[in-house]
Amino acid sequence: MKNVIGKSWRDAATLIVLTKRSKQSLSRGGVNYEILLQTRTGRGAFPNSVVFPGGVTEDADEDDRWLQLFSLFGYTNRDLESLHHANGPITSILQKNPIRRHISLRITAIRETFEELGILLCSQQHKKQKDGLRADFISNIDVKTWQDRVSKNPESLWNLCEDYKCYPDIWSLHYWSNWLTPATLPKRFNTAFFVTALEEKPELKNYSTEVAFVKWSDPTEILNSSDVKLYPPQSYELTRLSHVKDLDELIEFAKSNSCYGHELVFPVYVKVADGILQILPGDDLYPSDVNDNNNNNKYIDKTILELRENCKTIHRAEYPKSKDIKPVFVIRNYKPYNHIDMGDRKITLQKN
Repeated sequence: MKNVIGKSWRDAATLIVLTKRSKQSLSRGGVNYEILLQTRTGRGAFPNSVVFPGGVTEDADEDDRWLQLFSLFGYTNRDLESLHHANGPITSILQKNPIRRHISLRITAIRETFEELGILLCSQQHKKQKDGLRADFISNIDVKTWQDRVSKNPESLWNLCEDYKCYPDIWSLHYWSNWLTPATLPKRFNTAFFVTALEEKPELKNYSTEVAFVKWSDPTEILNSSDVKLYPPQSYELTRLSHVKDLDELIEFAKSNSCYGHELVFPVYVKVADGILQILPGDDLYPSDVNDNNNNNKYIDKTILELRENCKTIHRAEYPKSKDIKPVFVIRNYKPYNHIDMGDRKITLQKN
């Protein structure tokens, strides 16, 4: 598995940005927060879809100068080591050097969020001055100029931090999950998902040409919308987030959970008599040894409902051939490792 990932998948990071709702009233789904979502243009990866900001890693994200910069603001090796706990499984994207990967992937998420949306999640505060559960962001800069510079040369993020005496606010980003693009797709990413929260909403007027539209939305609203295109990772994570109604509770959980290992989410497609299943880890049908072959070619001569009825533990998306039947994500008797237990549920999905 490790060799397959090395050959075929590009490392990436994405950031789920949250903020309290402007009004104290609850949303239709009962949550008191909103999520920053962007709609991609018809070009590039995930065209016309609603996604979280993010992109592929660059060598500049792993520069040793970041460690020196953090030390200038009072952060020690112990602070860096706090990003990772040795116990538990280490998913593929963190295996090479977990602590350094936790650092560089957060920098990737911060850099890409700035490139795409013009939001600079950096802090000018010394460690002793930092408190609370919210990330800092800096707005008193020439956003457009620096956005162009960082987009052309990722090393320019270091120059930006040097000029404005700030550092990427990596301790306010919390590791959430690790998704691997199915082997059936031509563009494949090994993506670390992070979660962060802001005290207030920054201006959204400097997004890149890759972004068609940006909005804040509560997870239930976007999940129930019929006119948006969501890929499975976004549908799944929005559903998982919506299971926790209070923002402070959600961020407390994410922070305490961040340094521990999670399962790698590597969807496996299985063709069945009346459609396609997307099987996730923990499902009775999930293969014990995942590779390119069993990710592409398996066929089971039974219907979706037959397989659902004959399995005890279910963690899968079901895509019927019939246009009259909506695809759904089904969870039954599945207990995630070290993450939110959503219980037994059936979630309506959109066809992509």
